[in-house]
Amino acid sequence: MAMGKTFGEKLRTARRGRFLSRAELAAPMLRERDVSLLEAGRREPGPGAIQHFVQQLAAAPGALRRPGGTASALYLSLSASQSWDERSYRHCLDQALAGAAAALAEQDVDEWWDLSFLAARSQLKLENYAGCIQQAQLLARHPLALRRDPLRARARALLATAYQGSGNLAQAVSQAKAAVAAAEGAPAKGGVVLLEAYQCLAAALTESGKVAEAWEICRVLLLPLLDTVPDATAAGKGFWTVGNVAFRRGDSTGGQAFHQRAATLLSPRQDLELWASFNKASASMRLSSGLHDDMTLDCMQRAQAALAVVGESSSDTLDLLHSRGRWQHLRGNNVEAVILLSQAYAERERLAPQTAAEVALQLGISLASLGESRQAAERLQESVALFLRAGAMDRSGHASALAESLVQDCQG
Repeated sequence: MAMGKTFGEKLRTARRGRFLSRAELAAPMLRERDVSLLEAGRREPGPGAIQHFVQQLAAAPGALRRPGGTASALYLSLSASQSWDERSYRHCLDQALAGAAAALAEQDVDEWWDLSFLAARSQLKLENYAGCIQQAQLLARHPLALRRDPLRARARALLATAYQGSGNLAQAVSQAKAAVAAAEGAPAKGGVVLLEAYQCLAAALTESGKVAEAWEICRVLLLPLLDTVPDATAAGKGFWTVGNVAFRRGDSTGGQAFHQRAATLLSPRQDLELWASFNKASASMRLSSGLHDDMTLDCMQRAQAALAVVGESSSDTLDLLHSRGRWQHLRGNNVEAVILLSQAYAERERLAPQTAAEVALQLGISLASLGESRQAAERLQESVALFLRAGAMDRSGHASALAESLVQDCQG
């Protein structure tokens, strides 16, 4: 069973909100230490534990009485949190939506918002970007979010990520800027919420080709904030983002340095899925900078091994095919590169337009290296259209220049 902190954090919040001690929540079925380990994310709840906790919480003296059965918002919220930790995102989505409906019936708008947000995050994990966008838009416009800047910032950041995943980079930047504005208006500047908003904006700007603007966000706002973040995982994700921007602006040395700082903070014990994503992304960035050394290979292998444990999505599979294709190209093995890249290209409809464009671009370059100029020009022209569709103008211009050069060679 996968370890995670979402269930523990939800349990601790519910316990404290009802003024119960760990010992009171545990008795008589469990020990106080069991609850402590669960809240810390160091243990998973056993059979019957969730039902026990719900009964104790629902009957807490001095708290507003709430239903405690399996159809209650409290039970469904804890169950959805556990499903998230187990990376069972389909179950999490179903439980979160059912819990949100129960929360509405119980007139608990805060619980409704939290469960609806968890449902939207599950949609994102399931790569249902349209569903995530629809849910997040509802949350961002809800009166609760309009009154609370951190909630609005979280919803807008989620919208930005979903729009980026769907290939609508203009909307991704717009929503990320709205997330930053909301987070900057929050008390104490929003803490981790502000950090996430800056990361979201830097990522959206970078994908859109506005790398100079993204770097200013990193240099002026994000990096100073990272020095104050006590949470290692949050800081690691921040340095990961800064490294990505450094790589994309052509600063390979800086990119490697920031990714190394991220690597020291992101632990596979804490979040294996996040660690896999980081290694996959780090390999991709290194390959984009022409790095095909042992460290790049290690990143790919670590990502592959971790994803074999947590479960590999279709986009993960295609991303790794793309990286292995680029690796083979940089090693001069263009036949192998074309085989791998062609497999990813055949499934390009599953990818965001800007990602599909990168696959077509690399396939075109590898085909050109084999002397297949006409096919290469076709792939490059296709990448131009896909980059334009996503709004990545700089990448479109790069692909267009390569395509024109190949077309002239063919005509010559």
